[in-house]
Amino acid sequence: MTSELIWQHLEAPGWEHVRVISDHPGWTVFDSILVREDSGQVLRGGYTLVVDKQWRTLELRFMLESAPGSMQGVHLISEGDGRWSDANEQHIPELDGILDVDIQWSPLTNTLPLRRLNMTEGSHHDVRLAYIALPDLALQVVDQHYHRPNASTLEFSAPGSPEKYLIKTDQDGYVSDYPELFTRTWPR
Repeated sequence: MTSELIWQHLEAPGWEHVRVISDHPGWTVFDSILVREDSGQVLRGGYTLVVDKQWRTLELRFMLESAPGSMQGVHLISEGDGRWSDANEQHIPELDGILDVDIQWSPLTNTLPLRRLNMTEGSHHDVRLAYIALPDLALQVVDQHYHRPNASTLEFSAPGSPEKYLIKTDQDGYVSDYPELFTRTWPR
């Protein structure tokens, strides 16, 4: 089964289109195209993200223009067990124990821990993520606290931070509205 998702960026001109391919018995593939303005320059890129049926990230291939026509990338591989390597099969010890990735300009990646943890109304979880900051593709380890106050809302914050983000989700856990950052334009 294949489905499509499109988000408009709200803090800067841009959008993301994700094709979800979920008919394989062992994994789901998210194939993304991103276009976004940053510091007066339009950057294009995208990623292919593979998760197993338990929503553990197995692979991320991310490419983004560093300048028009010049691409840079990140390639992360895992068995879904919290042990990561790069494209050269070199172990990345700082990511040990991490099961989720979060991409700065993508609302899709907020769905990963929500679905992996099967968060139901009222549940709380602390999650350590591999965060990819854009546009420089800096890989960081971040901690976030997730709370599911109701069936259509996901709240998250950094531990110790008073700032909370309230995200509206659909019945499948995909972001439909992320105030001030993203709004889904397809499907509505």
